[in-house]
Formats: sequence, C-alpha cells, structure tokens
Amino acid sequence: MRRRNPFVRRPECCQAGAVTSTLRTARLLLRPPGEHDVDAVYRACQDPDIQRFTLVPVPYRRSDAEQFVRVTAPSPDSVTRVITTADDVLVGCIGVALRDAGGSVGYWSVPEHRGRGYMTEALAAVVDEALSSDGLGLTRLTWSALPANLLSARLAARAGFRYTGVRTETAGGRDEQVVTAELHAGDERIPQIWPDV
Repeated sequence: MRRRNPFVRRPECCQAGAVTSTLRTARLLLRPPGEHDVDAVYRACQDPDIQRFTLVPVPYRRSDAEQFVRVTAPSPDSVTRVITTADDVLVGCIGVALRDAGGSVGYWSVPEHRGRGYMTEALAAVVDEALSSDGLGLTRLTWSALPANLLSARLAARAGFRYTGVRTETAGGRDEQVVTAELHAGDERIPQIWPDV
C-alpha cells in the first residue's frame, strides 16, 4: 500500500482527471515558468554545480534561459515547473519528461535555498501528481544522475525511489556513467537505503 509524503498537502492540481498547471505545497508554489522568470533562471544556472550535474548548456547565456522558458518548458513532452516560495522567490526547477506510460524526473535548486527541505517537498508533490490516477496517471518514474551528485541521490532515495544500478547514458554529446532508480505507482513512498556507488 502506498503512503503519501507527509510534507505535501493534497496538490491543487487535479479536476476530473485533468491536470492544471500549478501545484501547491505547505511552503511552495510549483508553476510553469514565465517571461518574468528568465533573469532568475539565468542567474541560477551560473551555479557551477547546476552546470556540472544537469544538462544545461555551458556556458549558460541569457538566450538559454529564454529558450528554456519559451520552448523547452512548454513542450508537450514534459511537465516542467519552476519552484518558488510564497513571495515568488526562485528556489529551483523540477520536471518530468514523459515517455509512454512513464516519465523521468529531474530537478535543480538555487544554491542559497539548498538544505531547507524545499526540494524534498517539491519532489514529493511532483511524484504524487505524476503517479496519481487523477494526476498524470503514469505507471512509473525513473531518476538518474552522475555518481558524484550525492545530494540528488539522497533526495531521490528519501522520496522512495528504488536503486536500480549504474548504466551508461549519452547526454550532451558524451557518454556518462549514471546511477539509476525508479518508483512505481504502487510502491510505498518511504525512504530507501541505497548501496554506496
């Protein structure tokens, strides 16, 4: 039996099987990025860890932030949101790339907001929506990251993702070894212990 994450209020995203564009948690708003987010996304993506551990272009230019807001985020192949505090301060970004009956989740956070539990809260809300029959209705979510991205791995394990191994993925024109995990709709969402990789 599945257990909902205690950090999350019932997301205000679902009406008669349709998914609206905004999720709310106790402290956060997860919404589609808009034009007013371009500068904040541009500044956030100057962070060396975001450039090291995600697929953002390097160097990251303002035009990349514009492309993200105007083209990448609104793609029908994904559900992408910026994460903000109640007073509209950017905390990070989270998205689900849609693949058949499943999806792949990815996220990053702004350095000054790390360590506050914001991403734990945001990921729980996105997982609930993605795997709920009255949300996206996906049967499973996958996660992958470079082995050195320990913070992302800890977050995924805490959200209930089950470790599935290490494999080679091609991203950004190069092959990388990545740690992988997945979470099925029927799985309990309780913290997992992963092997050291």
